[in-house]
Amino acid sequence: MPELTKYKNIIATVLSLLLLMGCEELEPIPGQPWQVSVVTPSFYPIKITQAYGVNEEQDWKMPIHGLSQSMRKSRIDYVRTVFPDYDGFGFPLSSLTAVNGRQVGSANKHLPDSIYIYWTSLINMRFFVTKYDLPQKVKEIMAKGVSFERYDGSLGYCFRNEFFFGMLPNGKAKVWLMGCDQLIYLAELEPAREKDRDQNGTTADVYRRGSKPEKAKQRGIDAGVSTVPIPWEKVGKVYSTDTVELLSEQ
Repeated sequence: MPELTKYKNIIATVLSLLLLMGCEELEPIPGQPWQVSVVTPSFYPIKITQAYGVNEEQDWKMPIHGLSQSMRKSRIDYVRTVFPDYDGFGFPLSSLTAVNGRQVGSANKHLPDSIYIYWTSLINMRFFVTKYDLPQKVKEIMAKGVSFERYDGSLGYCFRNEFFFGMLPNGKAKVWLMGCDQLIYLAELEPAREKDRDQNGTTADVYRRGSKPEKAKQRGIDAGVSTVPIPWEKVGKVYSTDTVELLSEQ
């Protein structure tokens, strides 16, 4: 009987901990709401047609808007105002050079379980879906404040709440978490799906009748460099004013 009582107590303790963990996940993160930003190499611009976050447990889908102007902010002359030595092939990781997405409607501080981005690689007219599943460790990092001293000597806290996605023309993506003068590398993602048209139903033929694919190719021509075939040894270098840290180091 004492052994049975001991096992019952252990089971009750484990169930209580699981319940508490579940409750913690439902708590909103402190600080500003989470947001999503996207960067691409200047020579390989993209068009984003849809992005949203999903929380399975709370049963919501949060659209993210403001990500459609990716060609303008990825121009090499613009990026070089932030990173003067930028070569056009790398990822310029800065809020100034990224397309910054915001949640539609009221800002939701509850974290999503997954983030989806639907986008078109304009240099080769391929259509991709990127999906990032947030690990528990990332959620914990976002909920934890980083202390700093204010000008008056008081102690303040900032939070790491911005996801940076870097998109490559083969559909792969890299993900970082930014905030508090930190840049944490989270993962490299394979495309969750490749489609034959974008999320609005626009096919490659329709895109080619427009100007964006030609403008994408013209960037390399204007710079006097070869962008096709893609020189993969050059693509994906990180440009950042912050040192890139690893998730395993946190």
